[in-house]
Amino acid sequence: MNGLLKWLTVGTFLYMCYRNRYRLLNVLLGNFYIRKAVVGASMKIPGVRSLFLQSSFRS
Repeated sequence: MNGLLKWLTVGTFLYMCYRNRYRLLNVLLGNFYIRKAVVGASMKIPGVRSLFLQSSFRS
């Protein structure tokens, strides 16, 4: 019973996060330091970096 309650709680939490995912993203990315960390981490991914630079400096 304890395991079932734990899985039910985790499932409910994930469902609520999924339902409010855009609101959560707005809250997280609204913070300067978290936004700076996310952008810095995404720029370390070669594919994301090349797409960003390609679209930024397109003539």
